[in-house]
Amino acid sequence: MSIRASVTEYLRRRAAIWRRRRTERYISSLPIEIRKDIGWPGNGSAGRGAGRTFHPDLEPQWQQR
Repeated sequence: MSIRASVTEYLRRRAAIWRRRRTERYISSLPIEIRKDIGWPGNGSAGRGAGRTFHPDLEPQWQQR
């Protein structure tokens, strides 16, 4: 894989991670009643990483084992 392709792939993955985290923050800011209605996971506790799951496809390639 060329350097350009590697950098492009890295940026694509980082953008996907950023979009997912932005969506999680937005949904987590909704009232708990709405989150229950849409089936958002978690117990309603606030905080970083609450209800977050691991997605190996979104992790940078050098962090995959």
